[in-house]
Amino acid sequence: MATTKKKKTRAEELVEAFTELGPAWGRWVNACLPPASVSFARMRLLSALEKAGEQTMSSLSVGLEVTQRRITALVDALEEDGLVERRPHPTDGRSTLVSITKAGTEQQDVNWQQHQSEVAQAFAELPVAQQKQLLEITPALTDIMRRRAAERPDGDPSCA
Repeated sequence: MATTKKKKTRAEELVEAFTELGPAWGRWVNACLPPASVSFARMRLLSALEKAGEQTMSSLSVGLEVTQRRITALVDALEEDGLVERRPHPTDGRSTLVSITKAGTEQQDVNWQQHQSEVAQAFAELPVAQQKQLLEITPALTDIMRRRAAERPDGDPSCA
């Protein structure tokens, strides 16, 4: 008996395509890390501190869209390497401020630029018209996903 395949909707095809893209993107980004660099997650945290300056652990968690536990682990590792330092918040005894050190800035300046150049090589293989399409679509799609995730009640398994 022959099986008939249901024709996929465009939305289903996009889900399938992004399901493939996500892991491939992650592998590429990690493959492009400079040999002496920290992990990509740590580089993102250093970049956030370099751009916005000293921040609380909570604001880093929100800005990088990772859990408080993950931020703590990242900061612990970076502090151990002398790339960040933390201090108590002067007006909020419950908060800790994190800042990038001189050594962190020096490492970040070299590694971030090198990493960005390496990662960009994949985009350079696309025709300019497709690069422009990605630049138009990606921010809109990112905003939609962030908004929809924020609107979902915790623990709700539906993605409607």
